[in-house]
Amino acid sequence: MLRLRPAAVRDGRGCFSGDGRKKHPVCPICVKLKVPTTYWCCVNCPGNPGAWRGHTELHKQVRRHRRRSKDGGVMQQQHHEAAEVQAQYAAQTGDEYSELLAKGLRYASKEDLRREAYAFRDAIALRPDRPVGYFNLGIALTNSTHYAEAAQRFLEAKERYPVGSEGWAEATARAFSSLTQEECADVAKPDWWNDEGLKALSARVVRAVPDDMNACEMRAAVLSPGADVLGGVSGIWGAVVRSAAELKEAATYFERAAALCPAPVMRADFTDRAAWCRTKAETM
Repeated sequence: MLRLRPAAVRDGRGCFSGDGRKKHPVCPICVKLKVPTTYWCCVNCPGNPGAWRGHTELHKQVRRHRRRSKDGGVMQQQHHEAAEVQAQYAAQTGDEYSELLAKGLRYASKEDLRREAYAFRDAIALRPDRPVGYFNLGIALTNSTHYAEAAQRFLEAKERYPVGSEGWAEATARAFSSLTQEECADVAKPDWWNDEGLKALSARVVRAVPDDMNACEMRAAVLSPGADVLGGVSGIWGAVVRSAAELKEAATYFERAAALCPAPVMRADFTDRAAWCRTKAETM
């Protein structure tokens, strides 16, 4: 039976935990992909014979996500630069929390999502009152397509940032993106998860961070429930029919998201959605 691997097991082989208890091997494909791993009784587990077939879908999702978000190393370089800034601050101040953030960002720059997630979990355990660890863990979980937990971490970050701040807006936009994924169809939604709530919230988010790709995508998706949300499900909050003006505004924000996106495949998706919105508006 496939199970989420406990975070405390960190020997890379999954053979023993910190208390000496023997563990089953971890999924070798998860290890190769460098994503948070699972372990199992065996491929043909009698307790859950369909588990392995279901688990292999995760591997496919991770590969699809990587193809879609491939950006020529732009994000890796940004993570590397951010890690250096955090490391310098940690060295100057002796701040352990900053050192853990730097550690996570170093792993992010190497696309080692498994170790990246460990580092940010340690940061959260050290300072559960600070939002950055939750936010960065949410990104790591998004990149490994663990959308349900990613949404929760972004919401926890949102609660810890000052309302209306850039961090609050960025966390909100990423939580929205995660919650639109099929994996989150049965996940409990925030109280603002309704049409009027999302229209008002997305307007506040994009005002706070007008140059953030995820914020622009959120606003565009909310205003165009008939268009596909990137990699997810659209209109799942009971959206009503949009006016031509709203669709044109959505097209503008999809175009803005495309201009801000370094990944060619994602950029093309945003451009296609913008074209869909403008065509739909013209027929109304």
